[in-house]
Amino acid sequence: MKLETRVGMFFTAGIAVIGFLIFRTEKLELGGRSNQAERFTFFDQVAGLNQQSAVRVAGVKVGEVRRILLEGGKAKVLLSLGKEVAVYGDATVSLGSIGILGEKFIDLDPGHSAKGPFPEDKPLPSKAGVSLDNLMETLAEVGNNVKGVTQALNQSIGGEHGRQKIDEIVDNIRVLTAEFRSMAQENHGAINNTMANVEAITADLRDKLPKLAQQFESVGKNLNAMLEENRPELKGVVGDVRKLAQSFQGTADNLKVLTERINKGEGTIGKLLNDETTIKKINEAVDNVNGLLGGFNKMDFRLDMNAAQWDKRKDSRVGLDLEIAPRPDYWYSLGIGSTPDGKISESQRTTTKLDPVTGQPVTVLERSQFVTTDRAFSVSAQFAKRIGAAVFSAGIVEGKGGGGLELRTLEGDRLRLGVLAYDFSKREDKPNPRYRFTTSYQFWKGAYVQAGIQDIANKDFRTVFFGGGLRWKDDDLKKMIGLAGVGK
Repeated sequence: MKLETRVGMFFTAGIAVIGFLIFRTEKLELGGRSNQAERFTFFDQVAGLNQQSAVRVAGVKVGEVRRILLEGGKAKVLLSLGKEVAVYGDATVSLGSIGILGEKFIDLDPGHSAKGPFPEDKPLPSKAGVSLDNLMETLAEVGNNVKGVTQALNQSIGGEHGRQKIDEIVDNIRVLTAEFRSMAQENHGAINNTMANVEAITADLRDKLPKLAQQFESVGKNLNAMLEENRPELKGVVGDVRKLAQSFQGTADNLKVLTERINKGEGTIGKLLNDETTIKKINEAVDNVNGLLGGFNKMDFRLDMNAAQWDKRKDSRVGLDLEIAPRPDYWYSLGIGSTPDGKISESQRTTTKLDPVTGQPVTVLERSQFVTTDRAFSVSAQFAKRIGAAVFSAGIVEGKGGGGLELRTLEGDRLRLGVLAYDFSKREDKPNPRYRFTTSYQFWKGAYVQAGIQDIANKDFRTVFFGGGLRWKDDDLKKMIGLAGVGK
């Protein structure tokens, strides 16, 4: 190879290397900007920001500043980003710097993909960054404030008069600390006892509060489900109450006219009321009514609204029970409820299989049984007798004959354990009587949680349930029933 050829190849390679370095150093792009996306934004001031300054996401360079223009009194900054950088609807930009006096750059927060892509023809929202000038202005204001405070302190405690004030303050602090020391020594035992009591209370609350929170959450979920399930019925009840109120208004107007006529002595009733014999009979009737109402006042009327979730059939039971107690040791219980009872269903299908002996296809009838939910509205009416902590009951249980035993303990019968047996008629799907084991615990006023097992003796229908409810006494119901008895 000739010397001229070698020299030419050497210079050509050198020019190529120099050109590559120029492209890398000056950040030029081969092939135009087909692999770049342009965005723009506005800042109130961009002091220290230059063309080709970096655009960074989480500290990583993803682009650069193309141009900086003045538009409408604000700095318009054109950005060049890589096509791989996605910008979403909640994206923002701000000015940042590497260190206090370092290089300025654009800090890009690309946003979240759930907001969708950011429009290319709209400016990116900008946030004001912290600059060195702002920091210096803040430091100058702080210095002025400190200077004012020191001047005020110098005027207040400077000189001999201020020294005397400081000495008086020190003396007062010394006397006060001595009194506190003496008081603490005298009440050292009481303080220790108080701290021990506080620690015991906090330990007790630490154990009980999570359990109470879980119980409240469970009761709230069950009550919400019960209200959602019976919302149409509640709307109908509200409409009926509204109609009843309108009827009461018309009745009240008629009664007003009637009483005016009676006061004037008009009609048969008005004349009878003006007769002394009639007045005596009315007084005797009032005495009888008072005696009757006195008997009702001795009775207790207890309501129990409850709901439970049946685990196996994924359904729920809602009920309302009323206890009429003439005496504390016995009462009558009436209840209505919507019960998701179990029912065995059977399905059949015909399939074709190969006979393993002959190898010929044969038709086979397959049968399968499964348990389904048969929701039913049931009524209960029982008589209950209490002997000590045991309560014996018998009567109609969800439309079937039955009885039970319940143990009630703790103050106010807050803990109850019971067994209920009913429906003794033998059937193919339910060959054994139905037994139900229940437990309930009243954790706050009338609110309680409950759990148990249903259909213990019938394994196909056996299921666990849990739920809660509210118990309370209703004096207004006592008055209404008493008035109904007087009307009869």
